[in-house]
Amino acid sequence: MCLTLANAAAVLDHLNPAPPTRGYTRTRHHIGHLGPGDLWRPVEGEHPRTVTGVHRRHDRIILADQQGVAFAYSSASVISTAVRDPLPVSRR
Repeated sequence: MCLTLANAAAVLDHLNPAPPTRGYTRTRHHIGHLGPGDLWRPVEGEHPRTVTGVHRRHDRIILADQQGVAFAYSSASVISTAVRDPLPVSRR
């Protein structure tokens, strides 16, 4: 499953960082919704990280980021996430 504003447990606010970074909306999602390619915020105040791996073990879910750092959460957790802005439609 992928993160959307529709399946968010909470929609917080929108951030529009300086280019070339796409903007995103800060959200909270149930951890079971995350999959590779989604954004989550394991450290408050930092930019979101990209999920590269999801490992489920008993009542724990372990998320790995693009740098290989792993974070463990309870399978019932609602965690800080981010939903990217859609890519702009280019004019031809």
